[in-house]
Amino acid sequence: MKAERRSQAVDRKREDQTVLVIGGSGGMSSRYRDVVEKHGWSLRHYENRVPPGSRHGVGRIALIVIMVTMVSHALRDQMQTLAADGAPVVYLRSASVSALRAALEQRAA
Repeated sequence: MKAERRSQAVDRKREDQTVLVIGGSGGMSSRYRDVVEKHGWSLRHYENRVPPGSRHGVGRIALIVIMVTMVSHALRDQMQTLAADGAPVVYLRSASVSALRAALEQRAA
């Protein structure tokens, strides 16, 4: 019973957090979202640029994932303003769904 309550509390805490995916493929957004939501987080995917004012709308950031093979230097630099809260940053060599899944599983563990 205690383990179940603890699990529900962790799930609620994750629901309030966002995973930012910087770069990657816009056509993969829905697949990225599926992977992130299976871990209980919400997703914000920025493929080309971070829109003005988005810092206030992302909520608490659980993780920032930068897909280095598919990100511009300007977008990477914009991401640094979003990481100001000390959120962990993970750099992935691949923009694949499996690479994102592995990063999230490592973070969730």
